Amino acid sequence: MRHNKSVMRSLMMVTQLGLSVMAPVFFCILAGYYIDRYAGTKLTLLFLFLGFLAGGLNAYKLAKSTLAMNEREERAEDQKAHMERQEEVRPKVHKPKQPSRVKGHDDEKLS
Repeated sequence: MRHNKSVMRSLMMVTQLGLSVMAPVFFCILAGYYIDRYAGTKLTLLFLFLGFLAGGLNAYKLAKSTLAMNEREERAEDQKAHMERQEEVRPKVHKPKQPSRVKGHDDEKLS
């Protein structure tokens, strides 16, 4: 089960990673083109560079958070499996209830 989960999660991460890198690059190129067109400047290359930086930052944050989430889930699953193994090994002991060592406890209340 763990393997199927990790394959699907990796596939989703690759897709999301591609989109989170490409979107800032395209938006920055588009913004640079329109600024160049209306203002008469040559900023498209600068905006392209900023788009690559923003895409790289998005990719880093996404990869870091996904890896941390995977580690947390694996630790929780391992801990749960460890607890289940401990419960199987350790038999449950049922002790009978011990009688009270206090003598005459009920007699004193009636007087």
